[in-house]
Amino acid sequence: MATNSGNLKIELEGRGPLTLRPSDYVATGGEASVYRASGTSVKIYTDPKKMQRDGIAEKVMLLRLLKHSYIMAPEGIVMDSNKNPIGIYMPWAEGESLPRIFTNAFRSREKFNDEHAKTLVARMYETTRFAHDHNAIMVDANELNWIACLSGRNGPEPRAIDVDSWSVGRFGPMAIMPSVKDWHTNGFDKRSDWFSWAVVTFQIFTGIHPYRGTLAGYSPKDWEKRMMENASVFRPGIGLNIAVRDFNCIPTPLLEWYKAVFEKGERNVPPSPLDKGIAAIATAARTLRVTTTASGALVFEKIYEQTGDPVIRIYPCGAALNLSGMVIDLATRRPIGTLVSGKGEVVKVKDGWLLADWVKNQPIFTFIDDRSRAQTSLVFALKGHNVVRYENRLFLVTENELVELNLLFAGRPILSIGQRTAILSPQSTNWFDGVGIQEAFGATFLVLPFGERACITVRVKELDGIKSVAAKAGNRFATVMGIDKTGSYRKFEFTFAAEYGSYVMWQGGAQNPELNIGILPKGVCATIVEDGELVIFVPRSGAMNKIPDKQIATDMLLTNWADTVMYIQNGSVWKLTMR
Repeated sequence: MATNSGNLKIELEGRGPLTLRPSDYVATGGEASVYRASGTSVKIYTDPKKMQRDGIAEKVMLLRLLKHSYIMAPEGIVMDSNKNPIGIYMPWAEGESLPRIFTNAFRSREKFNDEHAKTLVARMYETTRFAHDHNAIMVDANELNWIACLSGRNGPEPRAIDVDSWSVGRFGPMAIMPSVKDWHTNGFDKRSDWFSWAVVTFQIFTGIHPYRGTLAGYSPKDWEKRMMENASVFRPGIGLNIAVRDFNCIPTPLLEWYKAVFEKGERNVPPSPLDKGIAAIATAARTLRVTTTASGALVFEKIYEQTGDPVIRIYPCGAALNLSGMVIDLATRRPIGTLVSGKGEVVKVKDGWLLADWVKNQPIFTFIDDRSRAQTSLVFALKGHNVVRYENRLFLVTENELVELNLLFAGRPILSIGQRTAILSPQSTNWFDGVGIQEAFGATFLVLPFGERACITVRVKELDGIKSVAAKAGNRFATVMGIDKTGSYRKFEFTFAAEYGSYVMWQGGAQNPELNIGILPKGVCATIVEDGELVIFVPRSGAMNKIPDKQIATDMLLTNWADTVMYIQNGSVWKLTMR
């Protein structure tokens, strides 16, 4: 039985003994806890009688025959020290959850393009066909039951997880997330699997669920009703934000299949995503923007662009990252240095810049002299598996700590250790922009640097059971986009007291997982939820100003440069101010 304290001695069938430590813990679901140890995913059931009651050992014997590099099928039984079966084990799936890939911000940062999307979807197609060819029904192939490995040698690769819930042999279906449920098929079969595949893969291409958007006669909460009535994004009169990616990024035969499935209720095997067919034009209602450079109370000023080398990130210190990896000083338009990874971070330090890159799963640190542009590689003894930035503070995530990095000068630049914060469950902590979200045996915490040197871990029960997709934190404020058990996206906003001892929380529904917000150090936030409206708000006072402007669009990826609202649009850097 899983425990949250001390070590757990187990035995893997066919492999021998293994000790699970608290640091191996990853997550807790409705019926089990998952650990990662020695490249293996170990699932320990909360109810020790489940193995025998549900015939898990027999089911594992059938599922282990599904040998495919994209399928994380169970490999054997887990036993306790008394040889009692308590769980199963399978290969560990490394990668990103699919909802993150739905968003434009993540795709831009990770340099994930339409060709990558087509490759990933084609391999998910291959995975689904393999399961069906081996008499297995995936049942609940929602976006949380797929992992995308972006570092595959020949492009992104999928990983099908939660395979022990598949239907195989005498073992029938268990449950399904409503957002991928086929309301037009009785029960679960290959047709219902392909419908779920359609819903998930359509979002990879476009960023929108096929039954979202605005449609006359339906409220935003009526997406299940729309699924039952085939009222999809292809319905005349649909309204979609401009951040929704062009449907023409989808290969024509597959696009026509999506239309037949979502709008006409047809159920059949899709064409291969690699089949190009004859190009067609997909139409969808969108909000049109004017082309003026200033409108109403807002001023839009383009401050940087590089033809053929679009900007993919802006850092609060005033640096920008181009697609090529070149880092630019926005104040002077001069190159600073280069980053290999879109996950790299940049902060301003005395007399220069500190770049933290991520190369071959190792952090690489470089100091750039502001005057000479001379580069100095910095050696740092601590091993880490992630770099995190909060405003202009830089951190290294180690096996059990969040370690702040300071730059000192002793004849030469030297990295030193600053604030250290213990991380109780490092493998269950996901790091976002200035915040970590940690799930520890069903309880969720925010790991929040704040001020100039402080860092705190705060229990947030409101996020229990929510899968975090995106998050961002600033001065006494954090916002999280997550997906609940129904497949609905929800946005949470936390406003903290002066020393983060308490908070006030707001939550609301969202049409997609995109979190488009700029958080200024002075405590002002700017966000775009719908085309045509910029929302300026101050979390601590509750003040809010909704500014209508035809030029405001959801494809403007908001961020900040110090206390100035910035955004990226079509690879160019813009400054947004009020008259």
